[in-house]
Amino acid sequence: MDIAELPRPEYPRPILVRPDWLNLNGLWGFSADQEGNGYKQNWPARTDWPDQIRVPFAPGTSASGINLDFDTNRVWYHRTFRIPAWSESETILHIGACDYHTKVFINGHQVGEHRGGYSPIQINITASLKPSINNLVICAEDSGSWQQPRGKQAGDTRWPIDYDPIIGIWQTVWLEPVQRDHIVSIATEYNLSQQRLKLTINLSSQVNGTIRVRLCNDAVNHAEITQDCAGRTEVKAALTIDTPQLWSPDSPTLYDLYIDLISIKGDQLDSIASYTGLREISVLNKKLCLNQQPLYIRGVLDQGYFPEGWYTPLDDAALIQDIDLVQAMGFNLVRKHQKAEDPRFLYWADQKGLLVWSEMPSGRIFSAELIEQLTSEWLQLMRRDQAHPCIICWVPFNESWGVWHQRARSQQRAFVDATVALTKTMDSTRPVIGNDGWEYSSGDLFTLHLYDSPAETLKAKLQELISDPHALLSSSEQARPGALPGADPSNLPVLLTECGGIGYVDDANREDLFAYGDLPDSTRGLSEQIQALVDTLAQVDQLQGFVWTQLTDIQQEINGLLYFDRSPKLPLDQIKAIFERSGD
Repeated sequence: MDIAELPRPEYPRPILVRPDWLNLNGLWGFSADQEGNGYKQNWPARTDWPDQIRVPFAPGTSASGINLDFDTNRVWYHRTFRIPAWSESETILHIGACDYHTKVFINGHQVGEHRGGYSPIQINITASLKPSINNLVICAEDSGSWQQPRGKQAGDTRWPIDYDPIIGIWQTVWLEPVQRDHIVSIATEYNLSQQRLKLTINLSSQVNGTIRVRLCNDAVNHAEITQDCAGRTEVKAALTIDTPQLWSPDSPTLYDLYIDLISIKGDQLDSIASYTGLREISVLNKKLCLNQQPLYIRGVLDQGYFPEGWYTPLDDAALIQDIDLVQAMGFNLVRKHQKAEDPRFLYWADQKGLLVWSEMPSGRIFSAELIEQLTSEWLQLMRRDQAHPCIICWVPFNESWGVWHQRARSQQRAFVDATVALTKTMDSTRPVIGNDGWEYSSGDLFTLHLYDSPAETLKAKLQELISDPHALLSSSEQARPGALPGADPSNLPVLLTECGGIGYVDDANREDLFAYGDLPDSTRGLSEQIQALVDTLAQVDQLQGFVWTQLTDIQQEINGLLYFDRSPKLPLDQIKAIFERSGD
């Protein structure tokens, strides 16, 4: 891609669209600040910068144009902009994601800050703007601390499954004009039996006025309602749809949503375009169901790392390619693992009918800081993504990371249970997996992680855990039980949400390679090992699905079905033939 081109030009928030916006991606001034000179030397007012970085790619990636040591703990960005002739009265600065502690300065004045490497940043910068050229400076600080949610980014310690970390901006930066009273986010819920779509519309302030909602498909108006805001910041509305076209992986039908915020005097305060898929996720009779029909999960673990951009794909085509490859291999779901993905990925998953499990990146040291930061960022991400029909499950914890001692320390178990309850309070429409992998305490699905091989060992262990959820997952000293004492998942759907992990590379001479089990010495051996495990899964009648580890190789991990450049290790139709046989 030509560096002169505007990187990531696509509208960054497809679930809530306004016509006017200004993309600030491109070349910015940049400086690393390992010595902490930025504040001493008043860099918020600085206008000359030694380097240029290509936003929104994180420094250290080839797409960014910046080389950076991985232990750098502070970086600064600068660019100028001029506000277009917008009619709206206020301007919001959006940063899709910036890792980790972000401070924003306009014309030398700090206008806001944010903690979190994955949740979106929105700052009203109106009061500090000039009618001419404006200077925008962003400072991002990070650390290797495992008290903060950081997912698979290597920190103070590095496991064999960790990858090189990032710092700074890694999603689109943009400006948007709004009125003081405007729509902030939306959430949707569809009830199949009643054929009703319920909406929750969150506003920037308490409004005395009305919300008007229209639901359209192929330019045909299917339903409309006007709802009184009643001086609230949250407005609920419901639409009944006759002869609805349901959303599913086989038929990902989407309806257009148009939402207007109107003042008590009749003036239009805001107008957004959105969309929705009419689908219902439920648990019925120990079955995970989509539109009241049993849903067998054929999932693949997706870490969300990309060539050249690392956390950030070069363009929408890279996101589309990943989704197309997932579906071409016979999978109907991706478990986005330890990364909250770009909303553009969710948009394409909505469009193409790919199911998504949304997971909160973990920390690994239990502390007050972890409790506060994980809870805050998780709520922000849920609000950002709640309207996407592709997301069918929330996963706040993975494998007891950061809550290692739930069996002995009631405070940690209480944190998991409280987060499950809070998640269900925010969204009662999707199943919640409290702690994916083992040590079930609360939640709507019983999920297990097993990399046992040969196949017969995996089958025996699965059947043992299904009959006795409190059994240990292995015989090692560090083994954990499927469920914690006092917790009973026996009436829940059972899924194997990590399995496989079979590694293969053309050249296995490197010493730092990581995979689960012995490496096959040929593609034929790889195919046979995958086939044996998948055939075993099909023999466990109680199993409602699986998630295969993993989509691509990443650094030392070589257990992808694809190499990191997305070339397949086996022919795609061969992979599809193997995985589509499961669950039949």
